[in-house]
Amino acid sequence: MKINAIPVAATLLLCGVLAACGAEGVEPGRATPAGYWEGTVSMTETPMKDGNRTLTRSVEAEFWFAVTWDPVSGTGTLSGEAEATYDAVLKVENLPKVTAPAPGGATVKFEPTVGGKLTSDGRRKFPVVGVLMLDASGSGTLALAKAQSAEHARAGIPAPWDTPMEFTLSADPGVSGGISGRAGSLNYDTRTGALSGSTNFGGLENAGEEEAGAQGGVSQGVDTGLGGDLIVQKIPMAPFSPFRQAGGKVEKRPGGPYTASYEETGDGLSVKWSAKQMGGEQREAPRLTPEMQQQVDEMRRLLSR
Repeated sequence: MKINAIPVAATLLLCGVLAACGAEGVEPGRATPAGYWEGTVSMTETPMKDGNRTLTRSVEAEFWFAVTWDPVSGTGTLSGEAEATYDAVLKVENLPKVTAPAPGGATVKFEPTVGGKLTSDGRRKFPVVGVLMLDASGSGTLALAKAQSAEHARAGIPAPWDTPMEFTLSADPGVSGGISGRAGSLNYDTRTGALSGSTNFGGLENAGEEEAGAQGGVSQGVDTGLGGDLIVQKIPMAPFSPFRQAGGKVEKRPGGPYTASYEETGDGLSVKWSAKQMGGEQREAPRLTPEMQQQVDEMRRLLSR
């Protein structure tokens, strides 16, 4: 019995092509992660903490992105947008305190307090880019990043989404006196309402990004107006990315959509985000600029290691 060689060869060739297609990415016939996704992220960190000062900053955001899927390579390119709310608080402890006798049996207490907080609008909207990579089982990794703008960097100006926020240091002199301690020195004149001295706040000029214990100074010399909070100094604070370089875990729910999640804690840092493939709603994803594409290519290279 003769076997037609041509159909057999064609069948073998077709099987080889299908096998190659299934070697990477999603198995043939299985749903892909392409399309519209939504997610949330929260991040809290303490970039400065020593015996006297604790700076805590945080960000909460809702984000969305669209996945353009390449079934041959088993990877997807992400672009979307996030709406974030930032916050920051500085607590300064161990300032000099003293209770001293005064004429007539009275006492004078000097208990100054110094601190800081974000005083401008902490809301920001910024573009998001990312990479999604899957294996044949449908599991994989998804990495997200706040988009960079080399164009603005070259011009020496921040991108609209990186416009600095305002962090304000304030102090309450706590009646009268003048004394020095580990966290600095203060002198308050009750006659003129003038506060002078210096307090070491480390890396606040760089939004707290210097290591704990770094020695920096914020000069004080403010007319108090004889009471109330004293504005010491306003410091620009750049918005930071809530996403980490490491990718989150991607899973396919049985009979349901793809999901992704990431969580990291420790060393004064807590990051948690999750995202889910959605149906129905569609948004126009931001166009990838050459700089954003370079960012995506670098993320893909790191995930491929």
